[in-house]
Amino acid sequence: MRRKCVLALAGLAVALAPAVCFAMYSVADKGLWPDSWPEHLERLRAQARTLDHGQHVVHEIPFNTPEEFAAAWPHILTLKSKHAPLVLLSSPNKWLGQPMTAGVRLWCPETGKLVTAKGKDYQVYPAGAESSIPGGKFLKIGPPWPDDITSESGALPEYVGIDGDKWRGYDPKDARKGRFIPLWRARLEIQLIVDGHIIDLNRIPLPADTPIIDKRFTGEPKPVTAAPTEDASEAKPSAPSAPDAKAAP
Repeated sequence: MRRKCVLALAGLAVALAPAVCFAMYSVADKGLWPDSWPEHLERLRAQARTLDHGQHVVHEIPFNTPEEFAAAWPHILTLKSKHAPLVLLSSPNKWLGQPMTAGVRLWCPETGKLVTAKGKDYQVYPAGAESSIPGGKFLKIGPPWPDDITSESGALPEYVGIDGDKWRGYDPKDARKGRFIPLWRARLEIQLIVDGHIIDLNRIPLPADTPIIDKRFTGEPKPVTAAPTEDASEAKPSAPSAPDAKAAP
């Protein structure tokens, strides 16, 4: 497995702050998602790639046949955070040097790392740092997140920041007021590259709690109102999957 680093124009900076910055991604030419994810996805690791930003992790999985995608899609849906959107992108779609004709991008939170904060300063540590820094006050990055950052419907915010010694949902007003806080992705979202053949929206189940944002034609978010082809309960795979997917915000 090869790893490389690429510089990218960070979409996070565009979306969350008035300034644009460059961000470094560590790229692996294999899917490095957690072992706790559904076993059916194991066979797809070799054709996938993982991009680690530090504030989020992106797993890209291209598909080669309608049958291959149809078999994986119900398992992928089990990973999505409750009420997190499904974003539709046109085909082919190129991101950080690699185009996809049909596939998914899973935007996931970091998991396992620890962070300490004091005022505006913070430090990130690897998992297990508690034993090497006695008395340190750590926040664990990744789910399960505290209940008080979720909405009344149970939806997670897209990003979380540190408020003293606890997590809080990111408020875009902070950026507009020039207040910078370190952010980490909280929820797992799915981007779907739709080609109409391998991935055909008329033939795939969509859960009822999923907002669908269509960016295929204009590049701008456009809500889609469409009834799911199957009930959300029917979209789950028949084979059991791990109860706690580590990377599912």
